[in-house]
Amino acid sequence: MKKHIFVLDVGTTNIKGISFSEGGEILESKEIKTEPIFPKQGWVEQDPKKLIDAVYYLLDHLEDNVGKAAGVGITNQRSSSVVWDKETGEPFYNIITWQDTRTKEIVDKYSSKSMVKFGKFLGDMVNGLAKVIPQVKRTERGAYIANLSYVSFGTNHTSMHLRWMMDNVKGLEKGMKEGRVLFGTLDTWVAWNLTGKHVTDFTNASATGIFDPFYLKWSDNVMDIVGIPSKILPKMIANDKKIGMIKGYDIPLLTMIADQQASLYMSGVDRGIMNMTNGTGSFIDVIVGEKAIPGDVGIYPMVAIGSSKKVLYLLEGFINSMGSAIDWLKEVGLIEDYSDLSSACKKGRCDLTFVPSLSGLATPYEKPEIKGNILNITMDTSKEDLVKGMIIGLAMRSAEVIESLEKVSKVNVDRILADGGASRSDELLQMVSDLSGKKIERPKLLNASAYGAFMLAKRVYKDQDILKSWRKPQVEKTFEPTSKDYRKIKEDWDKVLKLLL
Repeated sequence: MKKHIFVLDVGTTNIKGISFSEGGEILESKEIKTEPIFPKQGWVEQDPKKLIDAVYYLLDHLEDNVGKAAGVGITNQRSSSVVWDKETGEPFYNIITWQDTRTKEIVDKYSSKSMVKFGKFLGDMVNGLAKVIPQVKRTERGAYIANLSYVSFGTNHTSMHLRWMMDNVKGLEKGMKEGRVLFGTLDTWVAWNLTGKHVTDFTNASATGIFDPFYLKWSDNVMDIVGIPSKILPKMIANDKKIGMIKGYDIPLLTMIADQQASLYMSGVDRGIMNMTNGTGSFIDVIVGEKAIPGDVGIYPMVAIGSSKKVLYLLEGFINSMGSAIDWLKEVGLIEDYSDLSSACKKGRCDLTFVPSLSGLATPYEKPEIKGNILNITMDTSKEDLVKGMIIGLAMRSAEVIESLEKVSKVNVDRILADGGASRSDELLQMVSDLSGKKIERPKLLNASAYGAFMLAKRVYKDQDILKSWRKPQVEKTFEPTSKDYRKIKEDWDKVLKLLL
């Protein structure tokens, strides 16, 4: 093997090019900030041509500084959508990102379709029957129908992005009739430009809202309901299938994997492995094995990773505001940076309840209309109390999601690997450990998605089994539950949530 592998980490706020040595050391890295476009309130776009220009710049930079690589792996933000002309390569419209909320009216329209309501009715029946006959949900068909109870369209679904573009982008309908239109998420757009292959992998596909995780294919029902022509969708490939040679570089594009699944892959491939990525929001994933399990309110079944021989599945829950909530503390002047969290938590009291749902309540409630709330403020409340209340609130939300995932998956979790920028806070991770009762481990490398993509690409390059277990990643610090009594905090939290809901 050559001495290094390049990873392209196509994120929400930046695009990174990282060169990893065979042993996993970072040899060179370069980051380019993205320039989001906000045409209207709630609209969040990116320029697809600038994104590709950045990808080529990063490939050139890495090759100039460390030489030709053994190959390239891609990891990327999920659910962002783009359509382009396969003959000219020109995009029909900007990338609509996962943060965009323009499709709310379309979501309401398609969520009220009779076929969707009938699916929920069938799902409710199967879930009710499963309380008496549990094995009903253990069959592939039964699990599929049971999951219909919780299926809904969302503004972050690529299915809704595509429907909006089909209704509003000039020339798109004509291009579809002429067979010139291709659609994809960011992995597909980058891979097509680099290799000419119109493909996606199971992990990215499973976050689109068009994918059927139980039958590992594009959903005929969703395509029928939304009116999506199957011919514009990319071919799905396994994560161990090499994609093709990168034009002009003479190196292979080895693999693609969605960012959350890449972080989970770094944590391991065994049933019960749980990963918590604390970025802008927090995504918490648990591997449930080789069978897809029906979700629940705010909990979604997805593909964790898929080889040519078998597929591993996960369940995912999320918290809308995590790092963004801590950033809010800085913006309003309560702290200057992360280092202030420690002293604030030491000085602050625990006598107020701070529900930090600054962008709505996600798992396990799915109540986007419920925003942040602070109760029990008095004349004695200090800024340190507010900061500590926020950290406790974020930890309580994390503990709720962890508990929900364990309950739905029926998997007992021993430890959780916590990566992402917000995991720099010892106070946050210790509080998550105390309130969830779990051991929390912080890896040495907080950019777990890039490292997970490297591990995957390395195995693909060497034609190794990508689903073979390995030693857990290097841990920088471990947080174990303490003997502190948090019953009063939990009781107050439950009372406030009951009021809000």
